[in-house]
Amino acid sequence: MADSDNSTTLPSVTHGRGQRSKAHGVDRLEEADPALALLQGWLRAQHVSQVLCRLQQRLERRVLDAAVPDAMDKKVGYSIACQAEVEATTAALKFQDKLPQIRALSLLGIVAKLEIIVGADRDIDDPTDFPWPHLASVLNDLKEIAGSLPLERPERTVVQADCRLYQQIASDLVDLEKQASNLGLGEAPVVGISSA
Repeated sequence: MADSDNSTTLPSVTHGRGQRSKAHGVDRLEEADPALALLQGWLRAQHVSQVLCRLQQRLERRVLDAAVPDAMDKKVGYSIACQAEVEATTAALKFQDKLPQIRALSLLGIVAKLEIIVGADRDIDDPTDFPWPHLASVLNDLKEIAGSLPLERPERTVVQADCRLYQQIASDLVDLEKQASNLGLGEAPVVGISSA
């Protein structure tokens, strides 16, 4: 007598040690597990922040090397670069802030969440103190069991678009600051005086 309840095909079990291609599962995993999408967004923001940091450092060097009359123009560019880096870093921090609300739906989702936590430790004073090496160890163990995530850098055009966006935001903020400083302390703009 055949048992019809056992005719369902079960998905194959893998331990994550094999290669995963975009066409065979990684895209589906990102859609199925919000923690993977969170990691991709965080990695993108981190990368853009690093690119803008290098730009800011180059501009800082130019400001320091500039002659006095030329320095003012370079300072504006430097101020925009600094603010753009702050905007990108803030975007990365917003992804980190979402981490506790995102539920991992797979072992790779847990790996993704730990990647963000361990990756964020680079900004702390001493990453050799407890619990950072311990978390890195757990992450490595999980990668052995579940497999590593295909961590890809964002495309150059995406990074450039993000950089332009943050630079525009920064430029607008620097212009507002400049306008405010031009008003002077205690002075308010005249907005139309009506006689009563």
